[in-house]
Amino acid sequence: MKKLLLGMLVLLSFGAQAKKEIEGDMFILQGKIYEIDVFKEGAAEAANVNIVVYQDQEIYVSFYGKENGSYEFILPVGHEYEVWFGGKSYVNKKVYVDARKMPKRKVGYECNIDMGLFKPIENAEFPLLVDHYVKVRWDSEYKELTPDIEYTELKARELEKALKKIKKTHGGY
Repeated sequence: MKKLLLGMLVLLSFGAQAKKEIEGDMFILQGKIYEIDVFKEGAAEAANVNIVVYQDQEIYVSFYGKENGSYEFILPVGHEYEVWFGGKSYVNKKVYVDARKMPKRKVGYECNIDMGLFKPIENAEFPLLVDHYVKVRWDSEYKELTPDIEYTELKARELEKALKKIKKTHGGY
């Protein structure tokens, strides 16, 4: 179960050049969303997941992922973003993307984030998910958006502990 949760809750891959031809003052945020079954230890593509994007702390766009769990949207560089995955159907996870220092160039950038979500569990709360689950920032040395791996691993361990405790108290659910 631990490997499944740590591996599927968030998979990150970042690249400097976008696959699609997007303008240099933009970047594409894309990925796939998976539904994790906490009690049966399985995962499947999550259809029509609500995604809300805040730009500089104001709502920028809200939309739904596709039937196969994929999503993609283009954002302007030079801003801070908070992306909420889940809506009312899932326990929400937030991703922070700091694109304020990204320079403009001929071709845009890409950021790929696959996210694992799970359904709300009766009488269970997840205060650790009030904060961002993943933090991403521009790395001027590597010239790409880079995740804070240590932070994300810490959040994954905290969530794993919380889910273990919930599984014990719910007795197999």
